[in-house]
Amino acid sequence: MQILIALNFGFVLIFGISLALSFSNISFKENPKDYFIIFFIFGIIQINAYLFLGDVFLFKSYPLLIHLPLFLLLRYYYKNNVFICAISVLSAYLFCTPRKWFGTFVSYFWDYSIEISYIVQISVTIPLLLIIIKFVSPYVARLRFEDDKVLKLFISVPLLYYVIEYCLTVYTDLLYQGGAVIVEFMDAAVVIIYFIFSIIYLKTLYEKKEIEVEQTVLKIMANQSQYEIETLRQSQKQAAIYRHDLRHHLNYLNTCISQNKLKDAMLYIENTCQEIDNVKVTRYCENESLNLILSAYIAKAKNASIKCEVKITTSDFKKITIPDLCSLLSNAIENAMNACDKITDNKERFLKLRMYSKNNKLCIDIRNSYNTEPVFNQGLPVTDKKDHGIGTKSMIYIVEKNKGVYQFFAKDGIFTFQVII
Repeated sequence: MQILIALNFGFVLIFGISLALSFSNISFKENPKDYFIIFFIFGIIQINAYLFLGDVFLFKSYPLLIHLPLFLLLRYYYKNNVFICAISVLSAYLFCTPRKWFGTFVSYFWDYSIEISYIVQISVTIPLLLIIIKFVSPYVARLRFEDDKVLKLFISVPLLYYVIEYCLTVYTDLLYQGGAVIVEFMDAAVVIIYFIFSIIYLKTLYEKKEIEVEQTVLKIMANQSQYEIETLRQSQKQAAIYRHDLRHHLNYLNTCISQNKLKDAMLYIENTCQEIDNVKVTRYCENESLNLILSAYIAKAKNASIKCEVKITTSDFKKITIPDLCSLLSNAIENAMNACDKITDNKERFLKLRMYSKNNKLCIDIRNSYNTEPVFNQGLPVTDKKDHGIGTKSMIYIVEKNKGVYQFFAKDGIFTFQVII
């Protein structure tokens, strides 16, 4: 019997250390020497404790004799994140439970014989260890790439289980007494652990989504900045060309006038003016960045045979930064243009933009015609097309970040997006 107890402790040690190292991305193939040295050192500690202090003391002192030193080894020798070290040690302990359960289950058919239980536990140790290392360990090891918020989430369950297990089965036998209080406590503990895990997980997931949307907005802003710079560069380049060619234009006009070719001169002037209008930046408001963005998108819309109407009566943009406002407008206009593109009759295509101040608030009203009826979910337009809907999410993020309110609605072939900031 004592031999089985000693062997079981030995296999538990190999099982737990191997899993803890594997979960910390310290593989046996790459570090066989480390494994054997660690097995030897911890084996000496365990054997001495067993021989001089007994198996009961060893069982109750495992957190101090094995778990804590193993945690410190992973933290200070292998330089792992403190949460990774804790997750590795606690998860390794967590997986000792199914190993123990196999022994208890089989011993049930022999009237819970403790010898049978130990034999089964020893027998399943290596197969179970190999299965966990192959199918579970790679995913736990990837946690080292996550931030501390995610690691705190994953440490919650094994830590709570560790505390409950030692309180109810190691330092007391309350769980085995089977009283109603303990049974109901276990049910309550499962529920509490589930909800704690769910809340932390959902909070972490929401924060990650927020970061992803913010990164998307920043990417869109960067693209818009390039768009502004390119538009300005093209305007300056074209203006330089016209300045350079001005002498040639005047000479040609002088020739036409001297030869009494007034119609040719007028036609030449008309064509030149049209070319200048095609590249000029329209002044919609006092802010040049907005003028650049709106000029570029409105020109694009007009080229798509979309009738555009822009009216900006406000100059107060203190409630929102210009980069945010440019991103908001460009996404909204682009969505409107996409909706108009689906209308076959060019005469039915229109886009209207109004910006004004009311009660010390910036108001934005964008309307466009549509042919395909938009789908709404909880008041938001949605689409099942891949890589679509990012612009709408960016718009919502910008409005909420600036403590504004918004609404989308569609009626009688007109889609409306309104914002108050």
